[in-house]
Amino acid sequence: MKLKTDFILFKANSNKPIVVNEKSNAELLKRCQDNWYHKYDIKYTPNKSWLGKLGINKSSKIDDPEFLFIHIPKTGGISFKFNVIYNPHLNKKIGIYHKFNFPPKNKPDIDIFNENKKMFTLLRDPTKTVISAYYHFNHVLKISMSDFCNKYTNIQTKFLLGYDICSSYEVTIKDVNRIKKLIDEKKLIIGVHKTKKMLDIYNLLELQVEQVDNYILNKKIDVKYKINDISNDLKKHIKTTNNFDNMLYDYVLNN
Repeated sequence: MKLKTDFILFKANSNKPIVVNEKSNAELLKRCQDNWYHKYDIKYTPNKSWLGKLGINKSSKIDDPEFLFIHIPKTGGISFKFNVIYNPHLNKKIGIYHKFNFPPKNKPDIDIFNENKKMFTLLRDPTKTVISAYYHFNHVLKISMSDFCNKYTNIQTKFLLGYDICSSYEVTIKDVNRIKKLIDEKKLIIGVHKTKKMLDIYNLLELQVEQVDNYILNKKIDVKYKINDISNDLKKHIKTTNNFDNMLYDYVLNN
């Protein structure tokens, strides 16, 4: 198989492309290739009960990662993976839990309350997350934005609970409080891009902040929408219907 040898990166807050190939920025080429082909990804699948009944473990303790990144869709996880998980200074073994099923499963795939891992995740402003998710996944869903916003709510909290973001599961205040308890006990570390909360993840992984790059992958400089193009009424509606995501997001930023 012929390896991909041309990549485009961006720096945060810049639309100037950075060309990476064998002649330009060659020092980044292998890292781009490794990330593109998911060379070091450890896809994390929780133990299934039927495997346990058969006496089969999904992995040995030697191969089992100590850390678990819960990659919530549309929260900046792809760039984070490149900058942190594929960072040459990192020496931790990290499992990645990430999925998008459609039609969705209406049973959880993971139980973060019983995981024996050092877990971390990223949250994003809920209104921006919903709008981004709509434009990213609507080629599959094929519904209007208003229908999407009414049907799929609290998708970040829902994903942390193990459900698909398009699941019909209704998040409750009890769910949010259980996640808050994990945060308080430092069993779940949450970062938010462009805030000091990212330091909590870097500290967990023993990465110095100056060692972390700020590249952006898959930057959509030609997208057909801007957040300012979305009406204020719709943004207010999204905020109201995603009250539990906003509750969790505000809790993280203020603690």
